[in-house]
Amino acid sequence: MFRFDFKDKGMIPPILGTNNADYLERLCPVLEREKIHPSGVVRLRDAAFCEERGIEQLSSLAEHTALLENEDYKRLGHRFGMDGDVIRNRLAVFPTCMAVEYGRKVLLFDKTDGGDRMLDTFLREVTDCFFDGKRKPENLRFYEVAPLDAAYRAKIGDGQAASADMVRYGICVAHCDMAPTLRNFNRLRNLQRGHVPLTKEQERIVSSLVARPDNVRFPNVEMKVRTPAKRKGQGINI
Repeated sequence: MFRFDFKDKGMIPPILGTNNADYLERLCPVLEREKIHPSGVVRLRDAAFCEERGIEQLSSLAEHTALLENEDYKRLGHRFGMDGDVIRNRLAVFPTCMAVEYGRKVLLFDKTDGGDRMLDTFLREVTDCFFDGKRKPENLRFYEVAPLDAAYRAKIGDGQAASADMVRYGICVAHCDMAPTLRNFNRLRNLQRGHVPLTKEQERIVSSLVARPDNVRFPNVEMKVRTPAKRKGQGINI
């Protein structure tokens, strides 16, 4: 379910009779011309849950990431079908794809086995350089995106770069803080399918972080040498 705000209501394509199968074909050119993007996006399944539970639609409590922490939402998953495979392999009437936002880059991945493999490759590359000390985007976000343009949906390729506006058509389903802490590193690794062994360097870094609080950043832990107490008659160069 998308919400669009039009300053001029006269620009909204009319709903004609009982058959509006071409409505998106009439709506998309107007949105593109007027540069109008969704002011709110919600899954119909989520909207049904919120309506039943009295949660205000499009509020912060109705966001998908907030609902994932809602015990009732998790308990009633079989009723609302949050994790079914219907959107995979193009079985859905209105299929979604995965959009990954990393800094200014947005990459699209199909909900297919090939798309999953490409996404895993991307995540491994990000994980491999997680502790390299170079400046990185602060966050890695994952969106379920439903591009309205059917022609565009049909030609989406795995790993294809997209406009940053694309995430406005999506629902954030996962977020990973990229600060170089052990907790964030483990969360990033858990996003990948299957087990990926640590490199020798990663093993060394993880060993230095594992006995420290979760929010300690690497390389702030790098082998701080304890300076022995200064005794009388001795000089220590620091």
